[in-house]
This record gives sequence, C-alpha cells and structure tokens, in this order.
Amino acid sequence: MKHNENIKKKGDQMLDKILTNPIILPVIVATVLCQIWKFIDHSIRRKRFDWGSLVATGGMPSSHATFVCSLAVSIGLVEGFMSTIFFLSVGFAMIVVRDALGVRRNVDTVVKTLNEIIRKKKLGVYEILKITGHTPVQVTVGSLIGIVIPIIFQFIS
Repeated sequence: MKHNENIKKKGDQMLDKILTNPIILPVIVATVLCQIWKFIDHSIRRKRFDWGSLVATGGMPSSHATFVCSLAVSIGLVEGFMSTIFFLSVGFAMIVVRDALGVRRNVDTVVKTLNEIIRKKKLGVYEILKITGHTPVQVTVGSLIGIVIPIIFQFIS
C-alpha cells in the first residue's frame, strides 16, 4: 500500500513540475490550442466531430511550427536570447519548419501524382499513404501561435 502512495506522490510532484515549468507549460498550451483549432476547423468542414484531427498531421495551423516556435521563444525568454540552448532551439525550429513547408509538401505532390497513376492504370496495388505537408499560411499561423503564447505566459507570470 505504501508503494502505491509513493508512486502517486512522485506522479503528483512530476505533474506539479510540468505545470509550473516556464518552458514546458507554454509549449504544451500552444500545441494543445493548435490541435483544438484543427479539431474545430476539421469538424466544421466535415459537419461532424473529427476526433482523428486531434492527432493528425497537416492542416491549419501547423502544430509542428507551433511546437518548435513556442519551444524556441520559451527557451529564449527563460534562458536568454543569447544562450547556446536558444540558438540550438532556433536551429531545430528552422529544420522542422523547412521540412513542413518544403520536403513534406513536395512529397505530397509526388504521392498525389503516383496515386493518380495507380488509379488510372488500375495497377492493382495499394495507393501510397499521403504524408501531409503544410502551406505557407498554415506554417505562418502555426509559427505566430508558437511565438505569441510564450510571450503571453511571460507577461502573466
């Protein structure tokens, strides 16, 4: 019985550390807000609750951009904008945003073309799973959410 109490106590302590961490909390909030936006947007467009959109990739706004931008800004606000870890987080953000905009979007175009060929030629093979990239607007909105949320947290704390 005492073992279960210790596990619960450690779990509560860990949750408390997460909820009071000035870097982690804004990142979680920004990312969750982004996914809720996607859920609402997808549900309205499909005229039914689209629970899968809570974990799906692609769409408006880019949760990848939100996550990495909120992480970089949170680190900058806490550790300093001239710190090594901030520059590392900016580099990480640039790679992820570039991937969301460029590589994944180009892969989408190729996959769409290949799937059209598969359908038209009736090749009898499964279509290729689409990896959803982002438009520049989706990445921009995601980035702005990721920048603004940590700044709001900084002002209210």
